[in-house]
Amino acid sequence: MTKAGKQQHQKRISAPSTWPIHKKGSTFVPKISPGPHSKEYGMPLMVLLRDVLNVGQTRKEIKEIVSTQQILVDGRARSNDRFPVGHMDIVELPASKAYYRIQLHVSNKLIPVKILKKDKGTKVCKVIGKRNIRGGKTQISLHDGRNILLEAGDEKIAQIKGMFSIKIKIPSQEIMEVYPLEEEARAMVTEGRHQGRVGKIIAISQRYGPKASEVTFIDETGGDDAEFRTALDYVFVVGPDLKIER
Repeated sequence: MTKAGKQQHQKRISAPSTWPIHKKGSTFVPKISPGPHSKEYGMPLMVLLRDVLNVGQTRKEIKEIVSTQQILVDGRARSNDRFPVGHMDIVELPASKAYYRIQLHVSNKLIPVKILKKDKGTKVCKVIGKRNIRGGKTQISLHDGRNILLEAGDEKIAQIKGMFSIKIKIPSQEIMEVYPLEEEARAMVTEGRHQGRVGKIIAISQRYGPKASEVTFIDETGGDDAEFRTALDYVFVVGPDLKIER
């Protein structure tokens, strides 16, 4: 007999290092579904609920909970237990009145950070693309796979540039604030050896050629190694007030 389709599970030991799970345990874990985050920087909703938040003990229990649309991601109910959740996503559990922001930690893990109910309606996203499309509109592409269309003449078109971050309402996607990538901005590092560190940008060195552009930070926690440098592509501006777990 032939297979009915692609396998929906994988060996636990082969799971990406960003998934906050033990390598020893049950043999298999679910594969991530296609969606807004890659396998390396997103984890299945089931892994978050069962292995991290302990909402249920088995996949069967989690599938029953998710199928009743009791779990919201970025303000929308998700019925697929393999739906990918990743950096800066807002996960809401209305039944238990619990709200979380998913964040890349210094330990190279995706972790849920508990937030207040008043913060569940907003999200910070990194701009990874901006282009003009038919009808004179401008399309803003964000790190979590979403696209925002701005009408011709919108004042925000001139304010938003690549590598900037924007604060949006979810799920409406209304733009609330723009966070430029500039000196004195508060940002975090999402890749590389300094992943998860947060601080103030003190210098930006733009280079063209084989050597990557660099950003110099002062870590907001201080210490002897407070000043560090990282590649420009690894920088995610988070704004002055966003809570980041260290």
